[in-house]
Amino acid sequence: RGDVTRGRGAKKPGPGGERERDAPTADTDLPTRLAWYASEAFGDVTALFRKRGSFDASSSASSEEAGPASFAEAVDRLREDYDRAYFVTGQMDIPLYQEDCEFADPFVSFRGVSRFKKNLDNLGSFMRDVRLTVTAFDASEADGVVQTKWSFRCELGLPWRPSLSASGGTKHVFNAQNRMVEHVESWDIDPAVALKQLVRPGKRQKKTGGS
Repeated sequence: RGDVTRGRGAKKPGPGGERERDAPTADTDLPTRLAWYASEAFGDVTALFRKRGSFDASSSASSEEAGPASFAEAVDRLREDYDRAYFVTGQMDIPLYQEDCEFADPFVSFRGVSRFKKNLDNLGSFMRDVRLTVTAFDASEADGVVQTKWSFRCELGLPWRPSLSASGGTKHVFNAQNRMVEHVESWDIDPAVALKQLVRPGKRQKKTGGS
């Protein structure tokens, strides 16, 4: 049931019996953060004018359904989210997350699983030919942490067909009730480099443009 390590490096519980929580931060420059907020706003606007494809709610648990009963179950359900390429498709197990879960990546950090889901639904609709490879998936029940490593590549459905590729990892931190309270992404490329990929025409566009 996953690579679960027990009894190592356990964190002391905080007030109310909760495991200590690391406060994720996005340490990046202002222009890069503004670009992220602009892309979020762009997704919100396009969602108003674009009909989203239907999504089978049965593949992503309803917020009214029960959260995981054990850490092992949480690990299994997280694996299923990765099988669905959740952070690209938006098809995610909502009850796996605490409502005020903290999300952080190289661009920004914020609280709220509903905002995270909305961004995935909006911006993920532009991603085509997505390839996600999980290269590591390590779980420690004592720490309440799952650490993954991954790489992905996709084409964005914009007129100039840019390609986006990156590799990195995600730290998933769970509380004593086995709900995720932190979702912290780290990328192996500089955020500014990632943004430059978005403005560079993709290979398909270069061929059709005759260059």
